[in-house]
Amino acid sequence: MNSYRSGRSIELTWNFWHYTLPKSLFFTYVFLPPLAGVLIYICRRWSYWCYVGCLSLIFLGNVYGFWTSVNWINFVTLFMVLLVDVLVVAYFVVPSVRQVYFDPRMRWWETAPRYDFEVPAAMNGQASVIKNISEGGALVEAPSSYSEGQGVELTWSYKGESFSLSGKVVYRKPVNSLYGFGVRFDSTSQVQKTMKPLIALLHKEKRMIRNLPGPEDSFTAWVKKLIVNREGLFPKR
Repeated sequence: MNSYRSGRSIELTWNFWHYTLPKSLFFTYVFLPPLAGVLIYICRRWSYWCYVGCLSLIFLGNVYGFWTSVNWINFVTLFMVLLVDVLVVAYFVVPSVRQVYFDPRMRWWETAPRYDFEVPAAMNGQASVIKNISEGGALVEAPSSYSEGQGVELTWSYKGESFSLSGKVVYRKPVNSLYGFGVRFDSTSQVQKTMKPLIALLHKEKRMIRNLPGPEDSFTAWVKKLIVNREGLFPKR
């Protein structure tokens, strides 16, 4: 676009950016946009704020670039670029979009497959029920209230074999008169050694309740859904 607007070849435009522009603008035009793309793709709380920071610097860089060469054509171009910047940032500050970056439970593609379990257990010695389980954690219903971040010891038996794993409560929510607790097991080699055979058995029993994405989750299917049903622009729980 810059080459077309200036009437230069891409090579001459690159040379102009590299040798004539202030280094701050060269950094803003060349490195910040792809860096912002990488940050938003990482999908973490820290990368979200770094992404917003990149867009802010690009915004300021474009304003500064305009003031170094003020004319009507540059003003229209600046307005369009800044409008796109504002719209993009506005999309990512929508609560349902931002929550994907702030709440790891919404990033289903990062979680291990989960299996229906429904097995009596004891959490810190108190009677409870494991509702479902994965290699990295379990959803447990218990009458006692545990706080997020609290360490727990979860024990149960399944098909004649006893299990005892330590972990930490990562979230909780009321379930009727009980509480549902998300327990993340400690990442140790012993835990992995204990869970792998159990998960293999549950997989063999076809008890998986969270499947991997299929054709209906492809980018093409999403675009079609967006155009036809006007759905999918904003994530849902």
